[in-house]
Amino acid sequence: MNKIYTLLIILVLGCVSCGDFLEEDSQTLSYVTSVDDLDELLVGSGYLQNARGTYYIMSWLDVMDDDVRQKLTGTMPVNGNFNYLRLFFNWTSYPWDDDYPNRLGGNKPWARFYECIEIANLILGDIDRFEGEEGYERVKGEAYFIRAFWYFYLVNLWGYPYDATTSNEKLGVPVKLTDYVEVKGFSRNTVEECYQQILSDARQAIHYLKGVTPSTTYRAGENAARALLAKTALYMGDWNTVVNQSDSIFSSPKGLALIDFNTTTQSIYATASSYNALIRSNSSSEAIFAGGYASSPITQITTVSTFAASEDLLGLYGENDLRYASGKNSYFFQYSSGYYGSYRVNSASKLPGVSLLFSEVYLNKAEALALLGRESEAISTLQELRDKRMSDAGTINETGEDLVEFIRDERRRELCFAGQRWFDLRRYAVHPLYPKKTIITHPYYEWNGSVAVLTKTYVLGEYPEDGGWLMPMPSYALESNDGELEDNVRPER
Repeated sequence: MNKIYTLLIILVLGCVSCGDFLEEDSQTLSYVTSVDDLDELLVGSGYLQNARGTYYIMSWLDVMDDDVRQKLTGTMPVNGNFNYLRLFFNWTSYPWDDDYPNRLGGNKPWARFYECIEIANLILGDIDRFEGEEGYERVKGEAYFIRAFWYFYLVNLWGYPYDATTSNEKLGVPVKLTDYVEVKGFSRNTVEECYQQILSDARQAIHYLKGVTPSTTYRAGENAARALLAKTALYMGDWNTVVNQSDSIFSSPKGLALIDFNTTTQSIYATASSYNALIRSNSSSEAIFAGGYASSPITQITTVSTFAASEDLLGLYGENDLRYASGKNSYFFQYSSGYYGSYRVNSASKLPGVSLLFSEVYLNKAEALALLGRESEAISTLQELRDKRMSDAGTINETGEDLVEFIRDERRRELCFAGQRWFDLRRYAVHPLYPKKTIITHPYYEWNGSVAVLTKTYVLGEYPEDGGWLMPMPSYALESNDGELEDNVRPER
């Protein structure tokens, strides 16, 4: 154990400072003498959920889309969530607060994700000398998964959305696969190169994790790797792979099961803790992989929250939908003074937004089936989910583009405030069959005493004309790469 601690100290000192976010130095792996040592390194720094600190929270991911609005009751807070997140809510050209990098609006995820990737690189570069040892394939598979998972998030936050017609030209993020120091600035790979690397790593993860069901969802197993591959394929328009990987999960769920809101106790309506114990726990039957914190700011609606669910989102739920109920608490929302907040709270024991969910597997498969023209199968798949969420799910009669739009709405209902909507809006804008571009308006209020006064209505225009759909690079990332890293330039608003 002491030798791994020593190695971790070396890595911490050599990793992701403001001057070398991609120039992590393995220094030496002489302290590693077994697969168990690499496993400890994987747990200690490879997985985000188990890592030190909380500076990788991405509350800002849930305030940029059309599911959110300001909560206007009470007085304007002088500090707290709103002050750190309003710059993201308004799509400011540079929303990162470099003076407070560890807070809710912090700029650390870029560095932290690359640190996880570097741990994976170190393990993959060293593990083959222990081939044949117990745990060799599992640890190798988990390292491939970690690398794929965090490149997926990096490219979807800082890269252009995947469009097969432009993916070889548009910029993604830097891809580094080596476990040694490269003394140079790193430039951005293309979106195509990023996605191909994610696909390759996810497939390797499936191979090495064959039959693996981890004892905790903080670690990846075969189903997590398959869910990640299916999700990546969905973004790339490879519908057959989505269906095949989803079916593999369904044929061997390994304890996964949808929770039926019709048969659970109604006490769930009372408190957020009840809801989280049932469905948002990392030990829930709907949890595939609990990736790391990504707390929603749309929580604690009765107290400090300064954001709430938008009327546009709430209007999508029907009267039989148990996820939402007008004027009171429900399975997904807590109610207070005309506003609704999410029950997706942030805690070490909860299933955060940066995760893989069993319900999403249903939605991914249904969408892919509809796009393949297998509409009856798509409807059947979607009905399995809706029957668990509604007292009367009714029938689905839509076809063609209307069916795809219905599935998209269902995805929005089910995955709200789980770090999904922003990504979905970007991919819909470049969809190969049914593109849908979105304009988002965020009325912005400031307080005059206890009165909220409309200051400005901010508008995020359609992609790609409006550059606000890409996150700008944190200043430390640009500074560390000797001018090689091209920034995403957002317009002033």
